[in-house]
Amino acid sequence: MKLVAAKCPSCGAKINVDRSLKFTKCEYCNTEIIVQEAVENLLKVELKDSPTLDNYIKIGNRYFDNYEYEEAYKAYSKAEEIDPDNPFVVLRRGLCRSLASDYNHLDIHSAVKAMETSYDLMKKMKMSKEEIDKSINDTGTTLFLTYQYIVDVYKKSEFNKEQSKGYVEKLEDCLKGYQYLDKIINNNQDLTDRVLNSMIMIIDTILGKTDSSNYKLSSSYVKELNNIRKDCMARRTKVISKPSLSKGEKVVGVQKKESIIGNILCYCMVIFLFFWVIGAMFSEENILLTITSLLALISFIPQVKRLLVKKFGGNTGGLVVAARIILIILSFVILASLPVEFENTYISDDGTIISLENGNISIISGDNKISGTYTWDSKDNDYYIHAQGDALNGKIEYHYHSNEDGGSLCLLENNKCTTIYLPKKPNLEIS
Repeated sequence: MKLVAAKCPSCGAKINVDRSLKFTKCEYCNTEIIVQEAVENLLKVELKDSPTLDNYIKIGNRYFDNYEYEEAYKAYSKAEEIDPDNPFVVLRRGLCRSLASDYNHLDIHSAVKAMETSYDLMKKMKMSKEEIDKSINDTGTTLFLTYQYIVDVYKKSEFNKEQSKGYVEKLEDCLKGYQYLDKIINNNQDLTDRVLNSMIMIIDTILGKTDSSNYKLSSSYVKELNNIRKDCMARRTKVISKPSLSKGEKVVGVQKKESIIGNILCYCMVIFLFFWVIGAMFSEENILLTITSLLALISFIPQVKRLLVKKFGGNTGGLVVAARIILIILSFVILASLPVEFENTYISDDGTIISLENGNISIISGDNKISGTYTWDSKDNDYYIHAQGDALNGKIEYHYHSNEDGGSLCLLENNKCTTIYLPKKPNLEIS
């Protein structure tokens, strides 16, 4: 849910509204209001005195930070009418054009062109190196987000030869944008490293993804890309795991924000599965349960997903999530199907000993010992044990009833308890 600031037309209170909704209610006067009308009402109030440059920039920044690039573009356009030579406005307006586009109408050139114009204006105004670096950073972030969007669309779609060619051309535009940024960076090695790493990533994507389509790169172009890559590798001083230039994780198109709750749940599941696997190993649990749980645990390791993407390509995100769900459900199904382990030994008044463990039953009476297997079912916290085997001469039924003393077994004959067996150990464990 994306909340934006608004003003209630009825009571005049400042409120936050969900921009995706058409109608909402004011939390103060409980009046039903139109969301768009409430947002525009606040903007009118902010611009009531005079449509100043600062006001339009403030509104544009608010939309930009909320990933509403089309609205931000309109605000920055108004600001540019007032001050057409403002480097910040020129740049942000151009970035919005790129970020607001869908895949078929991506306007990567606008972002680069805006940076070029903004950079020329900043040089004329003799602006500080920090301000120039920030503009380079913003442009690099836009290019990287655009690159991520292009790759994401490619993974989710089946491209023919012509579409694959267009895909490569879009990546080339991103690469050219980074090459321009690389030329204008002045004595900022960290920024240079981020640009170089982004260029390497884009080149690797161009070289690695086209083999699966009908579109083939010329040998001369492949050689050129490899030379650029080699130069980038030689010039960078460090490898950056996330080469996006900004700390923000904005995503082109539908915005994706990292879910803190999702991460916490993921970590909890990893810890749970880890101890489950360890416990299953040491207690000699069913081997299928141990292996299934281990696979479920491995599926949560992010590196595995990256390896799958690198090896097989395509969009494996959904596959990994589906695999996790299937493995976890399968683990619980296997666990539920395992026999309850009555690991204690029971003895009756006449000295007959019954041992139940790992699905096997042993009955010892004096010097005689007979063995078999057992299954069980439950009802109202009571367990009914069905022992069978050739040595048992058919089936023997027991009723186990849990209690504070560790429970008891009784031999059932004609649904009546005839012989009672009490635990030889203090407690009865059921796993």
